[in-house]
Amino acid sequence: MRKLAVLVAALVVAVASPAYATNGMRMIGFGATQVAMGGASAALPLDAASVITNPAGMSELGRRLDFGASFFKPTVSYQAQEIPGLPQPGMAVASVKQFDSQRGASPVPAFGLILPIDDRLSFGIGAYGIAGMGVDYAQNLYGGVTYSSYSQMRFAPGLAYRLNDMFSFGATLNVMYAEMGYNAAEGLLQVSHNASSAFGAGATFGVQVRVIPAVVLGAAYETKSWFQDFKFNVPAHQPLNPQTGQPAVDQNGQPVILPAGVDTITFNQPSNATLGVAVTPIEPLIIAVDVQLIRWSESNGQNEPLYSSDITKTGAMPWNLNWSDQWVFKIGAQYRATKQVALRVGYNYGKDPLDSSRAFENIAFPAIAEHHITGGVGLDLTDHFGLNLAFMYVPQATLSGSNPQQQYIASYETKMSQVAFDAALAYRF
Repeated sequence: MRKLAVLVAALVVAVASPAYATNGMRMIGFGATQVAMGGASAALPLDAASVITNPAGMSELGRRLDFGASFFKPTVSYQAQEIPGLPQPGMAVASVKQFDSQRGASPVPAFGLILPIDDRLSFGIGAYGIAGMGVDYAQNLYGGVTYSSYSQMRFAPGLAYRLNDMFSFGATLNVMYAEMGYNAAEGLLQVSHNASSAFGAGATFGVQVRVIPAVVLGAAYETKSWFQDFKFNVPAHQPLNPQTGQPAVDQNGQPVILPAGVDTITFNQPSNATLGVAVTPIEPLIIAVDVQLIRWSESNGQNEPLYSSDITKTGAMPWNLNWSDQWVFKIGAQYRATKQVALRVGYNYGKDPLDSSRAFENIAFPAIAEHHITGGVGLDLTDHFGLNLAFMYVPQATLSGSNPQQQYIASYETKMSQVAFDAALAYRF
């Protein structure tokens, strides 16, 4: 038991590494099995990751441990055009040159454990990378680098209760840890906001209904996740004169120095609701479909994430992601070719939630992926051990727009494509 505790603790630390998400900021699924199914899992619990998506499904799983990781590689780029005649030339790139983000691949660990207590009650716990996004561009926009990073992990203990052969219910407590940092607009004398961390909390509730042996319904609701404020220490610095674009001076020609301070950012995560169905038309084949609503407007909406009033002292520029709510459609199929081999395919679609007029925010946080094509295989190596493999391919998505009045960007275009490979070991005991 002590070794298990050490393993969980190590995963909690590892999961907090930077990650890129695909439905907005959020991963389409958790662990190799869910990814291979396009994320469809509300009515089809295939492994311990059900503790994250629909905890009611834990009642179907028995005693098991699932441990794995994803190798997640996005390719991100942008082009931008400045407004001619700015007081400080070069604030945005006045060329058609494409800039490529230097953020590399991200490992995203996944861990889940299910322990039945008796024939009705099951305990589960999971540690998974849930959401993340970010870019790393060389000096090019507003006279400096454009760097952004957000990553979130979740540690979720929960219980599931099987009322009878038809109904199961489940709930988890979601304990979260997130890191955030960014560096942008150095040409406007903005200072780097180095990594800050915050803890968060929320809950997930789920139900599963076996209508007939071949048809299962699932529903899950995840509450809004409330986080501590992210706090960034800002040193004393000299701002720009907005009229001239030069370092500000007072009437005597002396530099204007803004005092050191603390920028405080409130950045929660949104609630979401999922309905799903799993159908077995013929015994080797299972088809699962989920529809999910992610309420990004709760946390990434107008004038979000929310800055404190201290920015009037430090001169920081607030964000306005202005994301809208997102509907996500997931479909997956599993075909058991033999007793030991299960083949899986999936598709996931979610219209990107971004506001095209928020030019700078969309360059710094380009969560524009929409179409996700997935597949994988499950191998039962022995009666107790299994291996699950998955891949995900996201074809290039493009978003363009402008924001000349507020952000001095006459036009921009940002692009993103993604690939991911997942592997997980399953131990049934």
